[in-house]
Amino acid sequence: MTAVLEKLKLKREEVSLAAILLLALVLRLINLGSRNLWYDEAFAVLYAEKSFSAILYGTITPIEGAAADVHPLLYYFFLHLWMGLFGQSSFIVRLPSVIFGLASIVLAFSIGQQLFDPGAGLLAAAITAIAPFHINYSQENRMYSLLCFLSLLTVYFFVRCWQRNGYGNWLGFILAATLSLYTHNLAFLVILALDLFVLLTQRWRLLKPLIISHLAFGLLFLPWFTIVFSQFGKVRQAYWVPRPGLKELVQTLISFHFDLLPTMPLGLVSILLFLSLLILVLILYRVVRVRGRDRQTKEGIYLLLILALAPVVVAFLISQFQSIYIIRGLLPAAAAYYILVAKILAEAQLPKRVAWLLFSPVVVLLVISLAYHYTYAQFPRPPFDRAVAYLRENYQLSDAIVHDNKLTFFPCHYYDRELPQAFMADPPGAGSDTLALPTQEALGLLASRAMEEATGDSQRVWFVIFQRAFAEYEELGYPQPPHKAWLEERYRLAETVTFNDLNVYLYETP
Repeated sequence: MTAVLEKLKLKREEVSLAAILLLALVLRLINLGSRNLWYDEAFAVLYAEKSFSAILYGTITPIEGAAADVHPLLYYFFLHLWMGLFGQSSFIVRLPSVIFGLASIVLAFSIGQQLFDPGAGLLAAAITAIAPFHINYSQENRMYSLLCFLSLLTVYFFVRCWQRNGYGNWLGFILAATLSLYTHNLAFLVILALDLFVLLTQRWRLLKPLIISHLAFGLLFLPWFTIVFSQFGKVRQAYWVPRPGLKELVQTLISFHFDLLPTMPLGLVSILLFLSLLILVLILYRVVRVRGRDRQTKEGIYLLLILALAPVVVAFLISQFQSIYIIRGLLPAAAAYYILVAKILAEAQLPKRVAWLLFSPVVVLLVISLAYHYTYAQFPRPPFDRAVAYLRENYQLSDAIVHDNKLTFFPCHYYDRELPQAFMADPPGAGSDTLALPTQEALGLLASRAMEEATGDSQRVWFVIFQRAFAEYEELGYPQPPHKAWLEERYRLAETVTFNDLNVYLYETP
């Protein structure tokens, strides 16, 4: 009888997990192919389609003492192979992130189950499945969904090593950690958090195998280790990442709970911030105040707390000297936080009325947040496909199409490879100057240094620029964008067309 009940219980857990994964899949497939690729996504496709040797050249070639690009290459190499098999449509190139996102949900369940019980694991999977922050990067063809998956896989094997030991588990830990380091340079934050857990909980029996593991994946990562420092040198020279302050911490807090988009009204953002703070305070209160837990349960909670907070704190502190604070790079910390929230909720055993009172507003705001996510079509992802279709329809053979910078050019080039287009180089040393010459050479897409070079002797010039660029140039002391001013000195403005906040101007000779 007991065996039958256990089988029924296991069956219910499997069915529940399958239902959660189905919901997660549906949420991650909504608008997957119809949302426009933005600069980072278009760059990933255009870069990954090149040969491995070209990608390597465009990344590690030194320029002014720093690497040309700032990311390791595992994701680009994977995407290269994926596109070779299945093509380059926006749906296809984003599909791997969906798959890695679903795999992360399975790992959230497994980690919650191993640390606590199946109930906590299922709730962890459910929270991760509906979290807008996780959905966002499970729909983007960038390396962050893969980073989250490999980081959680590292944690999964660490928990198995902690609870069961075994060479196979330590080998899995080494391989997962190594692959995460080859995916993103911020992967070290998760490994550091695990080290802190061992030290703070004084789990000394783990220390020796942990040190051996560090030496092992250190050796496996050694070929890229020296490149990492030159990549951080690229960040020091010129990169858009600002030094974080209170604003970035607030954005991180809201993102972990609901995600955050520029079009959200201030009133909604204020509500999101209030509820995010409330949830965090309640979770921390329950972590500290509730007693009666056994040692393993307590340490499981401490592990998740460290994994959720340490990456944020460490990245914030490092960024006061060398800015590395990228909120999307903290997705693994958010995943650990979801598992922690699941455990606290699972043991709270709230009355149904209280639970409905607390969670109804959260569910409503989650739906609103997802609605903003699915329908967002402004900077940096306006309807480039419509803009390119308009340019293609109205382009004449002698025309020039010039983009103010790479942010509009790369997505437009992705949507029409045959349409002749040029883009202006970023100001040298500016925060936007992230596309180094070796990377441009690897792509076969070179920026124009002067408008004369981009326009040639064209009688008509199409000029593409984001609306927000006007305010950015004004802050730098320009009454209007310099490239637009150059055109207006030599041409006559004949037509203006807007695609949300993407402006397309047609200039003709007087």
